[in-house]
Amino acid sequence: MSLEILNADIETCIEPFYKKRLSLIKSLVGNKVLDALLYMPTGIIETLEISTLSKELVNKNIIATVKVEFIEYAFFSKTRPITVTCSVGNTQVELLFFNYKPCYLKGTFDVGKIVKIVGKLSITHNGRYQIVNPKKATFKTKQGISNVYPLRTGITQYVVTSVINLALTKLCNTNITEWLPQEILDKYNFYSFCGSLLAIHKPQISNFSLLNNVYRQRLCFDEIFAEQLAIQISKAKRIKPIHASEIQKPSRELVKQLITTLPFKLTSEQLKAYNEITLDMSKTTPMHRLLQGDVGSGKTIIAILAMLHAIELGYQCAILAPTEILARQHLKLIQKYIDGTGVNISIITSNEKGRARKQILECVSSGITKILVGTHAIFNDKLAFKNLGLVVVDEQHRFGVGQRLALIEKGENPHILSMTATPIPRTTIMSMYGDIDTSSITQKPIGRKNIVTKAIGMDRIATLIEAIRRIIDKGQKVYWICPLIEDSEKLDYTCVIERFDYLFKHFNNEVDMLHGKMSTEEKRDVFDKFISGKTHVLVSTTVIEVGIDVSDATVIIIENAEKFGLAQLHQLRGRVGRSELQSYCMLLYDKSCSHVAKQRIKIMTQTNDGFIIAEEDLKLRGGGEVYGTKQSGHKQYKTFNITSAMEQELINEYIITSNRIAKLAVQNGSVELYENCLKIFKPEFHENVKLSF
Repeated sequence: MSLEILNADIETCIEPFYKKRLSLIKSLVGNKVLDALLYMPTGIIETLEISTLSKELVNKNIIATVKVEFIEYAFFSKTRPITVTCSVGNTQVELLFFNYKPCYLKGTFDVGKIVKIVGKLSITHNGRYQIVNPKKATFKTKQGISNVYPLRTGITQYVVTSVINLALTKLCNTNITEWLPQEILDKYNFYSFCGSLLAIHKPQISNFSLLNNVYRQRLCFDEIFAEQLAIQISKAKRIKPIHASEIQKPSRELVKQLITTLPFKLTSEQLKAYNEITLDMSKTTPMHRLLQGDVGSGKTIIAILAMLHAIELGYQCAILAPTEILARQHLKLIQKYIDGTGVNISIITSNEKGRARKQILECVSSGITKILVGTHAIFNDKLAFKNLGLVVVDEQHRFGVGQRLALIEKGENPHILSMTATPIPRTTIMSMYGDIDTSSITQKPIGRKNIVTKAIGMDRIATLIEAIRRIIDKGQKVYWICPLIEDSEKLDYTCVIERFDYLFKHFNNEVDMLHGKMSTEEKRDVFDKFISGKTHVLVSTTVIEVGIDVSDATVIIIENAEKFGLAQLHQLRGRVGRSELQSYCMLLYDKSCSHVAKQRIKIMTQTNDGFIIAEEDLKLRGGGEVYGTKQSGHKQYKTFNITSAMEQELINEYIITSNRIAKLAVQNGSVELYENCLKIFKPEFHENVKLSF
């Protein structure tokens, strides 16, 4: 049935005398009636109307009629409260008013007056009853259980509750049919969608948690299911079958030539990943595979082999990198391996301009260029491929879905190979990609040693100078990572400029500095000097976090390590250990940091396994995003707050279950049965996508 009533403007739920606050209400709650219904409370409060005070009422919200006996003003202090001594029956209670001017209390709390108040009762160490900043009760103040909603300046709890109550009235006038299968309702003891909303916004029991009750779980399942259904619909609409007659058999000459000339032997997991990729590319539907491997595990060589395989099938290839430094490093590495094969490779970034850029575009459109390496410049509308057959997306979490699809649309059903150096748990993969096929490389290349990781207090920073000198004398290189570029009054982390000045006093021209505020040319110059050995110590921000490969860099020092997340620490550590030389990671941290920060540092010193680190990260971070530029937390839901590992496990189970139902709905052509769910939880998707296939 149509949900027009719930899609109406929220103005229809606002009482006339609150209309002037319409913009404030919309900025807080949302624009539609449905937004108000999905605006979740953060707690509940039980208010009791009492006639006598007792210790059983301490820490509870009470409505009490008091008689004012004495007022003590704090005329000569800005911090002391105004104290109003009152009586409730035969028991005294102190009302403390902080940040109140005496004129505000005159007339209401004059001596001898009887006033009805509401507030939270507390008790002092000497047994006196107190209420801090009580409010005068009005006709709206009633005994019972009520929700506590997030607020903003100018909007009170009463206003939000009033809007939601009117929205609930409209909800009861809709006839929303159940979309979840009965087996799911029975399995999780779920209530109906409407029943769950009513139970959340009209709580009847004071001793249940609003953050994890069964009503919130029902809505969370709906939210996850709508997301999974959207993913499966998008996947089905994007993938058009390739006719069997279009599939060719490659000669494999280029692949054999590269494998025989490699200076190392591929690991069994690398070969397995390559075979999985080529098998996908021989099927009648385009490949969509995620290649995940720990830092330094050898994903890039597998991507190169996959591109040569595609070229032998008659296709062009594109490899997308998040930064120019990484793109140029890919170019250099690919050129090194395919030298002598006759395969033409080009690069396009924001720095390719004029005649050079025009020539690159012509080579790509004519098919001369077989491999194009690029940054965001590759999305340019003027760039057209002759026959794009394989898209490799490196560090895929740095790109939005829209950007990845924009590149895919430059070809006719191209195969997609995404790569990430941040290992992802299975349930997270399903949440983000809808059961994407994955290949994992957990083995390190033969001869590589585990990086020795040590945690050192910031007070021992001077002891590292002699150790750095010994490393330099061996002809090896050192990274020193700081979290800020310039000094900050609010954040006391050591900045790059300050640390560079400190190290320059010890190592002179052997130390250099790299940060995000530099121009591309400046970054390239600094990095080239570091690679060539003109400098041996590089003080940097996290701009070197991804993809930088300097084989003789054997030490990385991460300052203020407690300020970084586990995934980022692991990525940074992966900048060393890129050869057979023993490498070290030194974590400098403030010993007064939080318990969670110490746990992160402890995990880093105990394991080099990125898959273990990913799982531990999942446990530590609770709610938020798993991957993305923030690199903190897991996915957030409108209707559910993840506060424990147990709740995260519940979410993981919902992801797996909803993924299965969504996949069956698309396969069976029964997507329209779930249309209301999409309209409610994925309205922007429903508006832009036709459900029929």
